[in-house]
Amino acid sequence: MGRAVYPLNRRGSTGMPVLTITVRIMKHVINPGDKYGRLTIIAEVQKAAADGKRYRAALCQCDCGKETTPRIASLRSGDTQSCGCSRGPPKYQHQRCPVCGTPAVIRRDHKSCSRACGYQLARVTRQAPNPSYDVWHHRVNKTRGPASRHACADCGSPAQDWSTVNPSSDDIQARFQPRCRRCHRVYDGAVGEGNRRAKLTNGKVRQLRARRADGLTYRQLAAEFGISDVTARAAVNRKTWTHVT
Repeated sequence: MGRAVYPLNRRGSTGMPVLTITVRIMKHVINPGDKYGRLTIIAEVQKAAADGKRYRAALCQCDCGKETTPRIASLRSGDTQSCGCSRGPPKYQHQRCPVCGTPAVIRRDHKSCSRACGYQLARVTRQAPNPSYDVWHHRVNKTRGPASRHACADCGSPAQDWSTVNPSSDDIQARFQPRCRRCHRVYDGAVGEGNRRAKLTNGKVRQLRARRADGLTYRQLAAEFGISDVTARAAVNRKTWTHVT
């Protein structure tokens, strides 16, 4: 809501002073039922800021069921589109620290109230009799160093990951083997016939390459094996199924 002032401070022909005319201009007009993001207008209300200055606000109902009263200017500009539920859960939550037991405001991605409690919690977790997946990899990196210092157990190239070979063993040497990224995926069944979404097998890939050598086009191969021509081209050119010889 703005204000336009038209001062008429000159005296009229009769010598009488002329009153100043003030015109209020309504900038933002809202109606009940209007929708702004997830907010539905219920009614316009007046609120007071911290300095006592009053401003126009709107009583709104969010799609989640909560009511809020944002500024009308924020609604019109798009800065406010919900009661806060669209931003997801809050980053901080009130809970009791599992290490020291002190009630504190802790981030959702943290498990303790301070760095000291975090170190103590991590120490207890690493020394647990039944460690987690991350703890096992911390142990093998501490005992045998990073996997990049070793050669891949399958192809002999520089390794990149520690691959779990025997998950029931408590021996670091017997539980893990170093592997490169490609051999690691093949060993875990993420590529080739081990992939649940694979439409080819090792035998079909060999037939596909042999048929291509006979002169068939990729479109003909795709129609014969029930795949796309892009998949056929990648398998023939060894961009996929590289482990098949």
